[in-house]
Amino acid sequence: MNVSRQAGWLILATLVVNAAAMLSPVINSGDSVTYAALARHIALSNDWMNLVLDGRDWLDKPHLPFWITALFFKIGGVGAFTYILPGFLFHLVGGYFTYRIARLFHNRDTALLAVLVYVSAYEMMDSSIEVKAETYLTGFIMAACYYWLRFDAAPKIKYLLLGALFSAMAVMTKGVFTLIVITGGLVSMWLYLGQWRKLWSAKWLLALALTLLFTAPELVALYLQFDAHPEKVVFGHSHVSGIRFFLWDSQFGRFFNTGPIQNHNGNPLYFVDAFLWTFLPWVAVFAAAIYSGIRHFALRDTAGRASFVYLCAAFFIPFLIFSATAFQFEYYTVIIFPFASILCGHYLAEYLARPSGTQKLPFAQWVITLLLIVLAAGLSVYVGKALLFIPVLAVAAGLLVHALSGRKRGRVFPVLVYPVVGINMLYGFLVAMTALTFTSYGVAHNVDVLLADRPGVPVYVYRMPMVARELSLYSRAAIHDADQAAQLPPPGERYFLVARAEQLAQLDARLGQFDAIGEGRWAVHKTGTFPRLLRLAKGREPLEAIRIVQVGASQ
Repeated sequence: MNVSRQAGWLILATLVVNAAAMLSPVINSGDSVTYAALARHIALSNDWMNLVLDGRDWLDKPHLPFWITALFFKIGGVGAFTYILPGFLFHLVGGYFTYRIARLFHNRDTALLAVLVYVSAYEMMDSSIEVKAETYLTGFIMAACYYWLRFDAAPKIKYLLLGALFSAMAVMTKGVFTLIVITGGLVSMWLYLGQWRKLWSAKWLLALALTLLFTAPELVALYLQFDAHPEKVVFGHSHVSGIRFFLWDSQFGRFFNTGPIQNHNGNPLYFVDAFLWTFLPWVAVFAAAIYSGIRHFALRDTAGRASFVYLCAAFFIPFLIFSATAFQFEYYTVIIFPFASILCGHYLAEYLARPSGTQKLPFAQWVITLLLIVLAAGLSVYVGKALLFIPVLAVAAGLLVHALSGRKRGRVFPVLVYPVVGINMLYGFLVAMTALTFTSYGVAHNVDVLLADRPGVPVYVYRMPMVARELSLYSRAAIHDADQAAQLPPPGERYFLVARAEQLAQLDARLGQFDAIGEGRWAVHKTGTFPRLLRLAKGREPLEAIRIVQVGASQ
């Protein structure tokens, strides 16, 4: 069986399933809404230097992801699709350079299998749609790693400039810590090969200098917004240096818990536990790849050993650093998943090329596939919506019938095909469930639908700041957040008001005459745990009575 052909079809099918999530009319998470609101301000105000949220200076992440999103907003308009699209495109960029790096070390089969693992690892799929900074970062890091590997082998000016540019873009996405991820594998490979003199060679000092030079736009923006105005109050304090926060507090300050944002609940095994599900369905393959690589290390040629050292260091050094920090979110590690994908791709290519082999891996992949099927089917039945559980049960039944039909299919199906179908089924169910839940119960989406044909009238959202922030991403009307009755327009002015039913009753004296436009029982807060999302999907999470009224209708 042609492994490359099978891998190509599986990659295409997975990307189609993944991309379908972009059709959702809502932005799912609170963080994503915040990031989209920051980009919206840039796009509408043409103020590319300042990050502003709800009228206040914002200092947490570097500018580049917001600049990219704002550019897409300028081109395609503000909305859920134009927010998700650039992140998904950079997800593809990460996959492309995963392929290129794999081809530097191995053959085409390995490279395609590495891309298959990359696009179908659960957290990679999820992050590409949730669009955290890591989505952009993965593309920048893999591009930088590729061009630095090329520059190491052949010091061409093209590789130098592109390596420095993509490294700088990674820094302008998440901070200087990203340079550890970019250089960890390369430096480890030098040390293994006895090429430690490269650490201070003129060639690589020039590469570092150019990288720092290309980060100038971020430093200039931070200086103009914060350092040039020390009277600004951020994190409850004045005299906050944006440049210091960018260079130290945002990364190393969090690592040492000395910055303005601190956390004391870290668990050194958190990412070990998280990896077991975020890298599904390839966890067993990764374990086998590491074991095989170590066991047969001495049997490889120098280039093979060097590539194994590079990939392991690029994965494990950041992984250990993440584990040592107190700030821990499962999506942090997606930036090193491409290196794990290449390790898996190489092992799979060798395993599938053998005339026969151990049945331990097919058995492990079968167990994982069954787990994915049971999880998707069980969750769909629990939620209890026919639109969700009928397709899931149909796909699950078809997969099981195909697997048990009795024909000899070789190792490709249990090792590759069935796990990919299983993860796509689970991912597709979760995306559909989330979209259906938030379109049914999300305040911002339902208010936008009700007021879609009245774009000229301003909308005030009372004491629901996150709802106002999200609604501004969907609506063509002017959206205002009001925390007090005094912030509402004076009597006689015409506007729409979105408020909780009990609060609306308290505003009668301020509002005067108004007409009811719509009402519903919806969820004000979208963030929360996965069990809460399941309860919300099932309709059991407590909902709040929300009313939309038109004030001054008779004026």
